[in-house]
Amino acid sequence: MNTDRDQKRKSLFARYPHLRYSWLILLPLGFLWFPFDWLAQVWPVFGVPFRQVFHDAHDHFVGHSVFFFLIGTIILILVPALIRRPLWYLVGLILAALIQETIQAFFRGEIPTFTDFNAFKGDALGGTGAWLFCFLLLWLSTSFKQRKQQQPAPQKEGS
Repeated sequence: MNTDRDQKRKSLFARYPHLRYSWLILLPLGFLWFPFDWLAQVWPVFGVPFRQVFHDAHDHFVGHSVFFFLIGTIILILVPALIRRPLWYLVGLILAALIQETIQAFFRGEIPTFTDFNAFKGDALGGTGAWLFCFLLLWLSTSFKQRKQQQPAPQKEGS
């Protein structure tokens, strides 16, 4: 009875294998897009430490940078092809930042204006830093493997 539906699902995953793992990408993005500012307002227990971390513009910038660095690194580890396609990563980074600001504005009951350039600079710095970090790790790993392959095999004594 369910074989037709199971067969369609299998053929869908066979044609689009990335769909099987898309939830792995949506998980960190969902965390990135969660309205923590709203949560700090409605849950005072969370709001006190949140306001201590994000209490001025500088700390807000640093928070966005660290957050986007961590989420960007996780996504680049999950989708390493983005390291070799920086334009796609940049487009995703811009969309992630715009969506995050949109969600936060909606939870504040405002229309998104995208005027928080301090947050966008932090997003850009953190996301770009994540890409550079992962690119450097990939480059070091590749060059280490190439050097190891180029080394001559050790000669046995007495041969």
